[in-house]
Amino acid sequence: MTRKSAIAVMAFKYSLPILMGYGVMGFAAGVVFAACSGMSNPALWSGFIAATSFSGTLQFAIGNWFKDGWSAVLVALTTFAISFRYAFYGLSLIGKWRGIGVFKKFFLILGLTDENYALESSRHFVRKCDFERYCLLLTSFNLSYWVVGCTLGALLGDVLQIPDKGVDFVMAALFITILTDQVRALFCRKGGAQ
Repeated sequence: MTRKSAIAVMAFKYSLPILMGYGVMGFAAGVVFAACSGMSNPALWSGFIAATSFSGTLQFAIGNWFKDGWSAVLVALTTFAISFRYAFYGLSLIGKWRGIGVFKKFFLILGLTDENYALESSRHFVRKCDFERYCLLLTSFNLSYWVVGCTLGALLGDVLQIPDKGVDFVMAALFITILTDQVRALFCRKGGAQ
């Protein structure tokens, strides 16, 4: 196996848990968008929004904003406020991303999420080009999972008229599940070390 393909396999392997989360969460966000937005072609719009503003919080809320008639400026400002925390993540990755081309860096910035940040900041490569390839592939995989999940959720939510009541709880449920798993793992390590 070549070094390039080994890095691709590594990025895919590390993205698989995110596929599970983004697939379910994206599907739920798409269902909520189809039910709340009142837009024709909600799958197209949900997929477009997912591809251009990679944010779970935004994806769940934006359907209601469209339905309530928010102006484009208000949507843009609120999107900026919701996603501002990623600026701090990006600042800590400046050194690691040094030397990456402008368009590639823009893609990495667009695709910067909590999960991508954790997976990018925890990996160390001897060769800068290997790290660049890993980051680009990881971001591509994770963004595609999110876009497909949101698009399918909106498509099936629109066609099958899936009710959105309770579906928006998926973000809180995902967070609680991850937190519970981390706490359990922490106590199991401590218990095993005694």
